Amino acid sequence: MKVLIIGRSEYLYDTAIALSKDHEVCGIVSAKTSPEFERDENDFKKLAEKLRCRFIYTTSIDKNVLKAIDSINPDIAISINWVSILNKEMIDRFRYGILNAHFGDLPAYKGNAVINWAIINRVRSISISIHKMKPGIIDDGEVLMKLPMVINHTTTISEIVNFCRKNIPLMYTKVLKNIPSKYKRLPKIKNKRKNSFRCYPRLPEYSKIDWNRTAEEIHALVRATAKPYSGAYSYIKINGSLKKVIIWETVVQDVKTKDMAVPGHIIKNDTKTGISSVFTGKGIIGLMSVQYDSGKIFMPGKKWKSIRIHFGIDVEAELISILNRMKK
Repeated sequence: MKVLIIGRSEYLYDTAIALSKDHEVCGIVSAKTSPEFERDENDFKKLAEKLRCRFIYTTSIDKNVLKAIDSINPDIAISINWVSILNKEMIDRFRYGILNAHFGDLPAYKGNAVINWAIINRVRSISISIHKMKPGIIDDGEVLMKLPMVINHTTTISEIVNFCRKNIPLMYTKVLKNIPSKYKRLPKIKNKRKNSFRCYPRLPEYSKIDWNRTAEEIHALVRATAKPYSGAYSYIKINGSLKKVIIWETVVQDVKTKDMAVPGHIIKNDTKTGISSVFTGKGIIGLMSVQYDSGKIFMPGKKWKSIRIHFGIDVEAELISILNRMKK
């Protein structure tokens, strides 16, 4: 079949290469990338040149884009991480419609930042869903295939990203193979509409740690915002200097300690393991690898010596204090 590629990310890039082995990739539509993606619009442009197909760089599907799509006459389109909801005028142009790969167990977990929310909510599994897109509705339509991944208390966002990157091209290859036979060899997916809900975007500032939360909740936030994302963070003072600390890896050490401290206070720096233990709203969390903003990653227990250090510095209050001193 003639396949149009729509969207962004390394998942889509790998899928385009996989599908080109058995189908004609006749066009690629892409937009400006996001920081967490390994492949950008220039990579897709080079891929289009390699596959000798049309490349369209745009943020919206306007009349010019539709005209360009009509000129290459694709049978089907596949989408991953496109920037907007597609309308009927776009979807109806394809004989077999537009298929989308969604990182959520549809019909639940629609929308944005689904894999991040799944870890934060501490769910037991997440699924990749391949579905036929419905005009004007986000992450809706007939689900053609699902593939679940188990999530436990150590699963990180990078593991889910790797799972998606490995399996999405394989899933799309299988689904497209069955298109002419109208999915006769694909299992019917039963969805419960009453379980449907939407996830909304997570901005980088949402990754600031609230030390009044439990150790388990903070541990989940760290795992949900680790690389390739920007990381969970907090602020401390070291020798009177305010520093932003990005926290990449943690471990829950105690869920209900009898010790007493203010949440965010460092209670131990272990030089052998490199772990710094921090008191939370409930329990103790160990910091295994951290980084000062734009610095090198290090093991805090080997670098920090004092237990008179605490996280959760009010940066706004610090800035007001600095401004007041400058006025004097």
